[in-house]
Amino acid sequence: MSGLIVTTEYGNLEGIVSGGCRCFLGVPFAKAPLGDLAFKHPVKPEPWDGVYSAVRGKANPLQGHGHKEYKVTDRDCLYLNVFVPETEAEEKLPVMVWVFGGSYCTGGTGLKSADSDDLEYDMTRFARDTGTIVVTFNYRLNMEGFLNLSYIDPVYEMNNGLYDQIAALEFVRSNIGAFGGDDKNITVFGQSAGAACILALMTHPEAAPLFDKAIVQSACVDSFWNIEESRKLTELFLKYIGIGKDDIAKLKNVSAQEVFDAAHRLKKHVFSGGDVRCAFSPVVDGVTIKDYPSKLVSDCTKPLLMGTNKNEANIFVNDIPAIAMPFVARKFHLTPEHGKGARERYSDQATDFIYKTPMGRITSSYKGPVWTYEYTYQTPQIKASGAGCFHASELPVLLAQDLGISDVNDPESEKTGNLMRSIWGEFARTGKCGWEGCRTI
Repeated sequence: MSGLIVTTEYGNLEGIVSGGCRCFLGVPFAKAPLGDLAFKHPVKPEPWDGVYSAVRGKANPLQGHGHKEYKVTDRDCLYLNVFVPETEAEEKLPVMVWVFGGSYCTGGTGLKSADSDDLEYDMTRFARDTGTIVVTFNYRLNMEGFLNLSYIDPVYEMNNGLYDQIAALEFVRSNIGAFGGDDKNITVFGQSAGAACILALMTHPEAAPLFDKAIVQSACVDSFWNIEESRKLTELFLKYIGIGKDDIAKLKNVSAQEVFDAAHRLKKHVFSGGDVRCAFSPVVDGVTIKDYPSKLVSDCTKPLLMGTNKNEANIFVNDIPAIAMPFVARKFHLTPEHGKGARERYSDQATDFIYKTPMGRITSSYKGPVWTYEYTYQTPQIKASGAGCFHASELPVLLAQDLGISDVNDPESEKTGNLMRSIWGEFARTGKCGWEGCRTI
């Protein structure tokens, strides 16, 4: 692909050149989920006439609780971005599709600000270094993506955020060839909730044929609800947002602030009950998600790279006051710790329980080729803070951008990032890693 105009099944797109890549930004992969389409599975976009201007990102999904403010949000959010490294190579390039994390409640791949063209995830450097075409996309979050309204009114559907991901992958599989991508060599990679979604996609009959390999980073493997649990949480959310079961259509028009506030209250409720699952986790309903992915994914045979960070739970434990630690530990069924280093040992327990042990259950019985890693590197900024190698701390190093977590402008972070991008890129090209068993990064 040499030009800035490509032809997709829906029409022509015009992109821009930025950061050594041809970039196609804000490309619709579904109709806007508004009005009669709200709280339902996505619908394919309508073809367009002329040339669609894909030169600027779109809005992020409506947000729930989160440590970071997303300034540009909208219900009309089902858009993707394509980053194509400029190259003289004539062969089709491998494709990598990013699934962002954020507790199923926060995050996005759209604009950082209405006053600039900067994206939440600028994948130009990652695309150049890996030699792959990179696709990022939005999916609906919190109440719009994962609230179970179907038991109240069957006109509404389940796990809409997951089906947004399937719709994006369908667009990629069908159209990435027009961008110069190899539609038979697609790797999905994601972190946290995004990584857990990948496990669900690997076991989903509609989604599994749409990609060829998977990279699963710090997955919250067990963060799924059953039907009964989801119903109770739905009723609580409706109570918090002030809408009765007979009036749930009003959810289509509540303000972004009302969504945020109610989601924050629901998170506090789940946490106060000693549950480490995300408040808006996907629902195992036996239809849209047949069973818990942790039970099914080991039967998959796609090449899999899966790993965790050394001190994942520090992001949760570090902010708990020392006087409250024993109470919190009892609530979350951790073994009592005493004396110097107790906080660190509590974090190690939580890291093992939430991330490492569930990952081990999957990888120990996985039928396909599998490689594992443990990420231990700390940027100078993170090391100086004493935060440890916490959940998501690998992202700025891997993706070569701050992301509001840490700067990565020092030589050691650059070296580590180059190593990670070479591993991720090689896996995307060949479905293999250059080591046996587990590797420390």
